[in-house]
Amino acid sequence: MSETVNFVLLYIAGCAGGFLSGLLGVGGGIIFVPIFDYFLRLNGVVDSDLVSYTLANSFFAVMISGFTGSFGAFKNRDFDFKNFYYIALSAIFFILLTTYIISISNWYSPAKFKIIFCIMLLVSMIKTLIHKTQNDKPEKMNNKISLFAGSITGVISGLSGIGGGVIMIPIFTVFGNMPIRKASILSLAVIPVLALPNVVFYLFGNPSHSLNYSTGYISWFLVLPLIAGVITTVKLGLKTAKMLSSQTIKTIFAVFIIITLIKILFSI
Repeated sequence: MSETVNFVLLYIAGCAGGFLSGLLGVGGGIIFVPIFDYFLRLNGVVDSDLVSYTLANSFFAVMISGFTGSFGAFKNRDFDFKNFYYIALSAIFFILLTTYIISISNWYSPAKFKIIFCIMLLVSMIKTLIHKTQNDKPEKMNNKISLFAGSITGVISGLSGIGGGVIMIPIFTVFGNMPIRKASILSLAVIPVLALPNVVFYLFGNPSHSLNYSTGYISWFLVLPLIAGVITTVKLGLKTAKMLSSQTIKTIFAVFIIITLIKILFSI
């Protein structure tokens, strides 16, 4: 396959992931991970290096997607910054704590946890679909709910490696009485903060299979075309979300969760 075709395919994947990020407030990893896995295998990357390269480049793309999509929200102060800080800091703390606990113990079973996580995702999907935001009542997003959302997101992300969007958005809507559009924007703002520590970790990694034009596990030859696509469409996803009804966005979000569930179950 020619380099031009590879570039186009990566760009298209980035466009799809960027649009999805802007539309739903998720990271887009469900698209980025398989595309990176495919191209890394073409470049002869195998075994543990394959996992590290795939996660590294996916986290990098997710981070850029979140920064690009939420920049306008930061500028326009479309969400409560106190909520953002509480969620982001508590999530990072619990991701690191969970990762550390897993590393020093032998109780953790990835397969069993994935099954439990799938059940939790299914319940979250149903609650998000049937929940109706009470517009006549104020949002309930306070410090306690923000800390709760960040803590749960951190623990589950640390245990599963799944991005925070599918976890945060149901909590924001069900417990915080937040409209799903606003919940998506807040989620999109938090996601790059969660991805940043992983990006830094992989940037300074030392792979046994070194690729040309790479820094640590970040392959610039692969990630830059994909990021170009992300930047092209993430704002289009945000604009599309504004034109859709809340129920339509909830339905699309439910479809996204179902696809995520299928992907997780096949990985067990």
